[in-house]
Amino acid sequence: MTPPRTPALLRLLGLTLGYVWALPNTLLGVACLPLVAVSGGRVRFERGVMELYGGFAAWFLRRVAGGAGAMTLGHVILARDRPMLDFTRDHEHVHVWQYMCWGPFFLPAYGLSSFLCWRKGLNPYLDNYFEKVACAQHPSSGEPPARPDEPSVG
Repeated sequence: MTPPRTPALLRLLGLTLGYVWALPNTLLGVACLPLVAVSGGRVRFERGVMELYGGFAAWFLRRVAGGAGAMTLGHVILARDRPMLDFTRDHEHVHVWQYMCWGPFFLPAYGLSSFLCWRKGLNPYLDNYFEKVACAQHPSSGEPPARPDEPSVG
């Protein structure tokens, strides 16, 4: 016996509420758009999310976000470059869903989880509850694999 399907209207309502609930965090990401645009970065839309990469996004991730390859703010993904964006997209979309569930409480909850990990002597990033959930679904640590059309270094 298959479970009953959720009516399309109900799914649409839930999705809409998720976008609204995550909006305060999304606006933080959207605030990066002008800086990314004027610094030579790029913007694209994929699977209902604004993706910003290069330019200011790369600088921010290297200098402010501890060298992260990508990060999510609501329905905005910031990435160092296009290969990193493609490599981390599925992982970052788990965070998009977490924002839709936690709304304006996501960033404080994420910070608290990191703090509690640090206090226990654990890794504040790798042992963070939200990262563990995202990594369990879509691991994305390290660098993206080299593309066949790129020359190897060595």
